Amino acid sequence: MTGHLGRLRHEALLTLARKAQAAAEDGDIHRLEQEVSYLLDELAFHILDERSAFVTLAPSEERILTRGQRHLLSDVAALAEATSTGCTGQTKQCVNRVQEMLTRLYLQARDERLALHDPAA
Repeated sequence: MTGHLGRLRHEALLTLARKAQAAAEDGDIHRLEQEVSYLLDELAFHILDERSAFVTLAPSEERILTRGQRHLLSDVAALAEATSTGCTGQTKQCVNRVQEMLTRLYLQARDERLALHDPAA
């Protein structure tokens, strides 16, 4: 969902995550670090932009989605930390972590689209 600042929508965030996945699978740690860092920044802005839309939801639904966003942001931040050290000796683990993050992002985006009734979000 694009906020008033024109930040990235869910599909654009997923595209960034897919670029990180491709970099991880290629073993290009430098590119992976760049993609994850960019994703982290854009995800943080996206979450801030989306807060205003969440106030229209039932309190329980808002809590669930907000918790999901917090976990996702934490996962991406941890991945950014791991990639900043070059995933030294842990390339396979980085690939797995990127895949898990992509899956979590996909599921979070799906849940938000359903909750906000916004098929383009």
